[in-house]
Amino acid sequence: MNTNEIIQIALWSLLLCLSVGWVTALVKNRRLKSELQPLIDSQQRMQSFMASMSHHLRTPLNGIMGYAEYIHSSSKEPMIHFTSKIILENSLEMLHLVNGMLDINKIKQGQLHLSESEFDVYDLLESVRQLHQPRATRLNLAIELSTDQQSTLMMRADPYRLRQVLNNLVDNAIAYNRPQGQVNLQLSHNEETHHLTFTVTDTGLGIPQEVEQRLFTGLHDPFSNFALKRKEGAGLGLVLTHQLVQLMGGQLDYRTEAGVGSSFFFTLPLRSAETAAT
Repeated sequence: MNTNEIIQIALWSLLLCLSVGWVTALVKNRRLKSELQPLIDSQQRMQSFMASMSHHLRTPLNGIMGYAEYIHSSSKEPMIHFTSKIILENSLEMLHLVNGMLDINKIKQGQLHLSESEFDVYDLLESVRQLHQPRATRLNLAIELSTDQQSTLMMRADPYRLRQVLNNLVDNAIAYNRPQGQVNLQLSHNEETHHLTFTVTDTGLGIPQEVEQRLFTGLHDPFSNFALKRKEGAGLGLVLTHQLVQLMGGQLDYRTEAGVGSSFFFTLPLRSAETAAT
């Protein structure tokens, strides 16, 4: 047998091995797809159910809130005034939960898109502070806003989503603070890199180590952490906040110290018309 015949046999053998390997891989791939298809279908059905359920829950909740607001504002009877306020506050909290479920479902399906516009970031921060001030006052907490003391700072981003992120962080800072504690909403402007750093700090008890280890691990299954919300502070709002910050091009991080408190912070590009021109 000459050299050419040996080379041809080797090439045919190699081709045969490749063909067998390709057929084997194809069969395994089809088998894997058939095994995974029920799981994929189940996940898609669950996502559709969550979207439908969230949508249908908002209609009666808005009706309850409307009537509670009417009773609260029109009645001068102390007990009715008090109970209608409780109904209104709890309905609002449930509405936030439903909206959060819907937003997480949209993010998982890649259907949540940012709507960017230019706005004054200082005005947005002040509106967040004012929104939470009554609740902080009732709980005997101080809520402060720390900025670079500029009168106007224009930023291009999604103001609704940025407000949602800050509201969630401030809400957690209030909920898990200590009596006569403090919440600080801080903005730092790096003029060299044209980046803004948002920080929300509380004076609570800090995050327990066992919770800290899985603080963001509920991102693939956000409802696995939901049961921890009331007891340990790692709920749906924090999972959604983490995802929204990533969607806006930032990364949510935190520092915590037992008995001292916690800080959650993220950095976003300024991206205003002024910085674009420089």
